[in-house]
Formats: sequence, C-alpha cells, structure tokens
Amino acid sequence: MNKNYHVIAKSITFNSETYELGQIYNPPGFKKPAKVINIVDNRGAYSHNEGGFDVRFDTGDFLRIYSNDVVIHWEPMGGEKE
Repeated sequence: MNKNYHVIAKSITFNSETYELGQIYNPPGFKKPAKVINIVDNRGAYSHNEGGFDVRFDTGDFLRIYSNDVVIHWEPMGGEKE
C-alpha cells in the first residue's frame, strides 16, 4: 500500500449504538449533545491488549470503548492505492 494512502473510521457500532462522523449524539453521561469529530483506533495503546477506540466530540469530550467487539466502517482518505 502507498504510504500516502490513508483510511479513516467513518462510523463505529458497539452494543447496538452507532456513532458516525459529523452526526450529533447525546451519549450516556454527557450533559449535552455533541458532534462526532473523530474516531480513533487506540487498540495498540492500552496495556494487556485490551483494545480500545475513542469517539471524540466537538465539546472536547470523548467516549472510550475498551473492546475489539465493534463494527467499523472505514473510508479511504487521500493518496492512491498501489
């Protein structure tokens, strides 16, 4: 794969809840609705291979998912495939 070719997570589904980039949600524990600005794959960052993802919102809040049992919709972003 070309090193200039990237993919981004457009949505993530966990426990029957789907969070999609650009959409507004009011996740449990949030005081007000917030828009999803990024979905980050942090599976390599946690100890003991617990896995995890961060759903980041425009309010500065984030929802951390400590699981690999998710469905991710990946989308190409820039660059070209080899």
